[in-house]
This record gives sequence, C-alpha cells and structure tokens, in this order.
Amino acid sequence: MKIAVVPGDGIGQEVVPPVLDVLALLGEEFGLGIEYEVFGWGADQWLSSGVGLPEGALDMLSAQYSAVFLGALGDPRIPDMAHGRDILLGMRRGLDLYVNHRPLTLPTGVVDVYRENTQGLYAGVGGTVLQGGLAGVAIDECVYTRPTVEKFVRYCLRRLAEEERGRVVLVHKSNAVPHTGRLWQEVFRRELEDFPQLEGSEEYVDSFCYNLVRDPSPYEGVVTSNLFGDIISDIGAALMGGLGLAASASICPETEFALFEPVHGSAPDIAGKGVANPYAALLSLAMMLDHLGHGAPSAVLRRALAGALRSDAATPDLGGRGTTALFTAEVTTRITRELDDRGRPRRAGAEEVHHA
Repeated sequence: MKIAVVPGDGIGQEVVPPVLDVLALLGEEFGLGIEYEVFGWGADQWLSSGVGLPEGALDMLSAQYSAVFLGALGDPRIPDMAHGRDILLGMRRGLDLYVNHRPLTLPTGVVDVYRENTQGLYAGVGGTVLQGGLAGVAIDECVYTRPTVEKFVRYCLRRLAEEERGRVVLVHKSNAVPHTGRLWQEVFRRELEDFPQLEGSEEYVDSFCYNLVRDPSPYEGVVTSNLFGDIISDIGAALMGGLGLAASASICPETEFALFEPVHGSAPDIAGKGVANPYAALLSLAMMLDHLGHGAPSAVLRRALAGALRSDAATPDLGGRGTTALFTAEVTTRITRELDDRGRPRRAGAEEVHHA
C-alpha cells in the first residue's frame, strides 16, 4: 500500500512531519507495511515553474497510490489561490472525489457532515465582463447533475445507516435557489425510501446554521451541497474549539481512492513559529487508516489524541502553551504506553520510498 504525501504550504510543512512520525510508529507496531512518497506540489513550485499538478499526475496517483495526504495550500504570494485551485480542485475533480466527509465532535455527540465536493458553485462555470478594466459583471453558475447528486446522496445514506446513525437532514435553500434546490429535494426523498432505519428531515441552510450553534443535539448526519457544506463544517469547527481540530476525507466510492487533509488551511500568520496544532492532521491520519481497513491503529491514535488534547501539551489555539513538537510527543508517548501495556510485538513500519 502506497500513499502520496503533499505537505503543501505554510503550516502544512509543519503538521505533516508529525503525521509521518506517527504513521511510522503505528506501522512498526501493527505491521501496516504502508509506503509513502513526498511530492513538492505547492506555492514554491507554482512560483518557480507555473505548474501546480504536473502533467500526468492524476493518472499516476490513480494507478500507483491508494490515497493522498495533503497538509495545506495557500500562500500570500499567490493571493488568488491559483495554485490551490489547480492542485486541490484538480485532484477533487480529476479523481472524482465527490464525497467530502467532515465529522464534528461536539459535546452533544458526533455530527457527520457530508458535502458534495465537485459541483455546485465550485464547478468553475461562469465568467466576468470587464468595464474600464474592472469586473463589471461577474457570474458564477451553480451547476448540479442528477447522476452526481444521486450517487452522492445514496453513498451518504448508506454510510450513515452502516454507522447506525438514526437521523439525517438535507440542508438546502430551495426557497431562494429553486432549481438545484428542487433537484436535491427530489433525490433525497427518493433515496431515503431505501433506508427506513433513517429518519429524514430538511432544513434551509440559514435556519440549520442557527440551530447548529444554538443546540446541535438533534443532528447526527448532514447531507448538503458543496458551498453549504464548506460553510457548515467551518461553523462546526468553531463549535469544536477551532479549525485546528477539524479533519476531512474526500472520497471516490467507486474506486475507493481518497484524499485526507486537515481543514485549517496554511495559516501563514503562525507558519514557522512552531505552534501549529497537529491534531487535525493526525485525526485525518486516523480517518485514512480507517478508510484503508486499519481500524485497530486508528482507534489507538484516536484515544491518544483525545488524551493529549486534555494535557499540558495543548497548543495556543486551544488555550495551552504547547508546541507542535510537544503535542506530537505527547501523542506518541500515549500510543507507546497503551501498546506497551498490551505487550504488542513490534513489526515492520511505514517506509518512505522517495522524495519528489
């Protein structure tokens, strides 16, 4: 099994090394046999060569790798995020990663937010009419196709049912955006008929966001469009304690290829200070291990993260005085302690095969 690793920009360069260290430790303890290859796709490459994703990158990824782990993209030197669109959106669309899963761990329980990841207002359909050298008319089209919405909703409902979730809500805005809103409503209602164990409901996005902040306890599963899911998951991150706690997975169910990344972005204001919180990146690693069928090491990592979060090693974004290195050390100590208590023998670990 082989993973492509893209540290990217800013604190992505700082939270990915802890991920690789923990992956090596878990690989050694559990005999995972996972190899990884590091790619330098990001702002520096874009500025030096104008290349985001190199030619043939998508074919290479789909043919040779099981998943991508991405640190972060974003650099003040590229204010329009052209390289981020080329790399991240390029992988989402080119590899058909149409399911984005962003779990929210809240005091009232876990809310699984599922966001369609390739269409809607992020489809890149639109244009600008210049007037006097400035944008006079700007158009971004919200485009959804029934086959994409159908396969997305069907996958989400199946996953929620498998996880024995009881309730699912479709979040839309059909009163103001009637055409795509109606499509989502039609598909959701039809697909829900095949999952009698799920109690379905619908809410307008503004009402849902208000209710999520006020009292998230009624929510277990959320199914929504690209833009709404992006906004909802960031609100949920704030309720959890900050973007440093938010993890995500982008998945193509048909090929099982997936991309895992923390939600926090490149955070240039703290890059290089050694205080970036690696929690979200490490939780994304746990999601990756689950996806690849390694539930046991994922569970060990999740328990270590939960303990480290309550320790003195917590980073400044959580009100602590810890650093990236101290938090990572606390996590690895807790992993080692649990496995030593079990007396588990050590085996071959993760291996880096190449730097690119």
